[in-house]
Amino acid sequence: MGINCTKSPKVKPQHQNQQVESGTSAAHSGSLSRRASDSDRMATDKEKDVKENSKSTLGGGEDDEEISLKEYRLCQSEDLQENEMKVFEAGEKQVLVVKENGKVYAMGAKCTHFGAPLNSGIFCKGKIYCPWHGACFNSKTGDIEEFPALDPIPVYPVNIDPTTNEVKVTLRNNSHLSSQNATKTLCKASEDNSEIVVIIGSGAAGHSCAETLRQEGFSGRVIIVTKDESLPYDRTKLSKAMNLEANKLSLRSNEYYSKGDIEFVYKVGVQGVDVEAKSVLLSNGDILKYSYLVIATGGRPRPIPCPGTHLANIFLLRTPKDANQIHAFANNKEVHVVIVGTSFIGMEVAAYLVDKAASVTVVGRSSTPFVHVFGPLIGKRLQQLHEEKGVKFIMDTEVGELLGNEDGNLTEVCLTSGRVLKADILVAGLGVLPSTDFLRDSEIILDSRGFVPVDERMRTNCSDVYAVGDIASFPLRAKEECDARKLVNIGHWQMALHHGRTAALTILGLSQPINETTVPFFWSSMFGKSVRYCGYAPDFDDVIVHGDIDNLKFAAFLCEKETVLAVVTMNYDPLAIQFAALLRQQKILLKLDVINDPQSWTTILQET
Repeated sequence: MGINCTKSPKVKPQHQNQQVESGTSAAHSGSLSRRASDSDRMATDKEKDVKENSKSTLGGGEDDEEISLKEYRLCQSEDLQENEMKVFEAGEKQVLVVKENGKVYAMGAKCTHFGAPLNSGIFCKGKIYCPWHGACFNSKTGDIEEFPALDPIPVYPVNIDPTTNEVKVTLRNNSHLSSQNATKTLCKASEDNSEIVVIIGSGAAGHSCAETLRQEGFSGRVIIVTKDESLPYDRTKLSKAMNLEANKLSLRSNEYYSKGDIEFVYKVGVQGVDVEAKSVLLSNGDILKYSYLVIATGGRPRPIPCPGTHLANIFLLRTPKDANQIHAFANNKEVHVVIVGTSFIGMEVAAYLVDKAASVTVVGRSSTPFVHVFGPLIGKRLQQLHEEKGVKFIMDTEVGELLGNEDGNLTEVCLTSGRVLKADILVAGLGVLPSTDFLRDSEIILDSRGFVPVDERMRTNCSDVYAVGDIASFPLRAKEECDARKLVNIGHWQMALHHGRTAALTILGLSQPINETTVPFFWSSMFGKSVRYCGYAPDFDDVIVHGDIDNLKFAAFLCEKETVLAVVTMNYDPLAIQFAALLRQQKILLKLDVINDPQSWTTILQET
């Protein structure tokens, strides 16, 4: 926002209705508070620009640039219904307009994650929900309320002509600023601030923590220590687009991190943590001191527990390099692929490789893929979808041994059922284990499975030490009377991003409890078909299905006793995000509400 935060990590929220832009950014307040020391001046300049509708310069960024503002007529005020979303063309941009409590708000029309049209989502109580992957934005400020979007949507000043009742919106008229993203400016490090935040891990949670610290005014040092050799990248694409190199998957550019003075230590692991000395021992022998430590090491792929894993062409998918090597080897009509495990990674890899290799065979322990996630009906239909495309399945068995030739290359996969499969390459998709072994000799508590228990603000048992992402076991629900909160582990990309932000805001003294600010949401894509899942249902005893599973157009409600815990949809938008909106309001959906009609309950979303 053109603010150079070099003096203090303290932040001050803006007034809700201020409209500020710099570069391609719009003003943001509400869910992500921020400093406003220069914002009031910029807001005044903006208001003057709007009134004069003339060329002006908004300063404060590294590069001041001349802009022009133009006012567009969109519609009549009476054409907008309460809580309705409409899209209008304004020059080269599309503008999404909503009316709430008689007030009109205008913003960018596309989600900043993958460009989904937001008007195909829902508007509910001041929030815009994207139907594709569950991102959520504040309609007044454009701020991110829920990931996986990394950037807010721009918001635009609205003027309703008192004489004609015309709704008018003021936009920048710069062709090179046609993006509908509104990237928030990062502050820089200051010599006046001696605090150091060390973040171990550069995945979604580590990236989000570092970025949020700089967006919200932290001016100490921010150091990310990572085993990776590349910038933080979109890990969700590794199993869906295995040919993409790391630089095509980066969440942000190197220039972006440099502008925010975010430091990286690449290709280095951590051997130990001394919480009393507030230091981290690196695998290269260096010792890093910290004021705050954020552990975001994520998970490591679970290896295949059988003889023969030393052979060549056996892969665990964790990095872009792994994905690229699998693609390069299996993109050959003479190569036979065996995938062990029916996890999302395993099934997505099968979908990606089936039209490239000679054959793709999936081996699974259960009777049906995803049976413990979606239930048997949906799991079986997704298996059939893969089979229709040529993927073979061998279920209710495991790998007993891997055999190779004299050159040390994999040639056969021997199953415990006695069957032997020809295999030139094997990809394991057996889930992940928490990467926390280096903490076992520290005072940081691990649970019996190796996860790190944290509270609702991602704090561990040790002062100034936080754990986020796939390694964290956290309270998803608020504590009820006479009932201890159950800690859960949810390895979703969206959840990891939210963990990182929560830890950063806790360091700054700004956070809200994680159970009040996020709802689990994930998606999977296979053969161009997207499955959306909202909620958390580790144990369910009934699945209520509406629609047509055979034609891949359905909504399924996962229930435990009389309560709906999660919703699974395919080609049934926007039901998944409607359930997300319900959970964000801390409301409960009962089985009785969905037995006869999958959508009648959605009328309660706008109720006070």
